[in-house]
Amino acid sequence: MSVHSIMVNLNNGGNVIMTQAPNLDFVPNVEMPNAPNLVRPNTVRQLRARAEFHARMANLEAKIKAEEKAREKAIKNAVKKAAAKKAEEKARETAIKNAAKQAEENARREAVNRSKAEATAAKAAARAKREKSNRNIAAAKKAAENAKKAAENAKKAAENAEKAKKAAENAEKAKKAAEKAKEAEKAAENAEKAKKAKKAQANALVRIVNKKWSNIKSSTMTRNQKKKMGKKIYYTAAPKLHPNRGGNTQAFQVFSNAYDKFKTYVNRN
Repeated sequence: MSVHSIMVNLNNGGNVIMTQAPNLDFVPNVEMPNAPNLVRPNTVRQLRARAEFHARMANLEAKIKAEEKAREKAIKNAVKKAAAKKAEEKARETAIKNAAKQAEENARREAVNRSKAEATAAKAAARAKREKSNRNIAAAKKAAENAKKAAENAKKAAENAEKAKKAAENAEKAKKAAEKAKEAEKAAENAEKAKKAKKAQANALVRIVNKKWSNIKSSTMTRNQKKKMGKKIYYTAAPKLHPNRGGNTQAFQVFSNAYDKFKTYVNRN
């Protein structure tokens, strides 16, 4: 096997110089003794920094994906929880309505039983009075007791039906109150959002006005022209920011202080 040695060095410009180099197209194996590190230190640092950057980006991307996945899971769990709560409330309402309906049916049935017992007792009493036998008298007494019990049962059933009816009405009132509370909460949230939006709008206007005053200060206008332009900007923006006209107190204070600084600067320059 033919082995060729090549002298390799770097010149001042950082280029590789090969001395005694054969025609490499026909040499299968080439050895380079005392060859310098052909990768420049700066290149090594750049490659290392690039690798670290990609590693950080990969970790950040993995973290973002994990947070998104956790957020999606939390949203799904919240939706499931809300659905379960809604189903539970609906089941409770249905149970209350069914209980009221059942109590009303029980009261109706007991009222029918009471009527039948009273009719039976009346017939037994009439028969006992007519025939005046001990057997008929005992039967009439028993029928009267049954009628009394039936009346008591009917009374209790009617009371239970009334309670169940009130419970159903209270449940309906509670539902409406909850809906109103939810609407009030939503209205409060909307009011807070509107307040924040108005504040952001006021702050944006203050930034725009400050920018205009800054441009005036750096312009080549005369002092009187600067005063006139600055004053015009102030009186244009002031009504939109003044608290007495629905503006933001904090933004108006910042706005007024900025105008005072503008006037001081113009008067001195």
